[in-house]
Amino acid sequence: MGVREDLQHEAAAAPGAVGAAAACVIVKHANPCGVALGASLAEAYAKALQTDPTSAFGGIIAFNRPLDGAAAELVAKQFVEVVIAPAITAEARAVFAPKQNVRLLEVPLAPGANAVDFKRVGGGVLMQAPDTKNVGAGELRVVTKLAPSLAQMDDLLFAWKVAKFVKSNAIVFAPAA
Repeated sequence: MGVREDLQHEAAAAPGAVGAAAACVIVKHANPCGVALGASLAEAYAKALQTDPTSAFGGIIAFNRPLDGAAAELVAKQFVEVVIAPAITAEARAVFAPKQNVRLLEVPLAPGANAVDFKRVGGGVLMQAPDTKNVGAGELRVVTKLAPSLAQMDDLLFAWKVAKFVKSNAIVFAPAA
């Protein structure tokens, strides 16, 4: 894998950060182009793909749970370069076996594993702590006349979690489920 894939792999850490439900993130050009939660990985993937099917072509797909056969069957229908999950079942491996150019990576979810982020800049190195804070609803204060509904607040909190993984000009659409 090259530097581009390494950067995209870093952006694919989003599923572990967005929630406890089954999660999928589709990454293209080091930015999430689809992130979704679902009752299963297959549902999360289908929702993430609906976000931007064009950008998903040739990207990286990451999950926060072991990749199962049902999700693998859906993912295998599109051109993908890398699939990342904490574990990959034998059934999922069998689905991807005919696809020689797809890389399957087992990457355990390890919160706090990258305590310091390094970036090359000019003739030096920028060292900073990554944004690992997930804001809870109890930490927010509504300052407008119209307060968001509970569903809107859930969408806002989800969008907040996703926005930290967008590298430039963050725009996150988070409609109700």
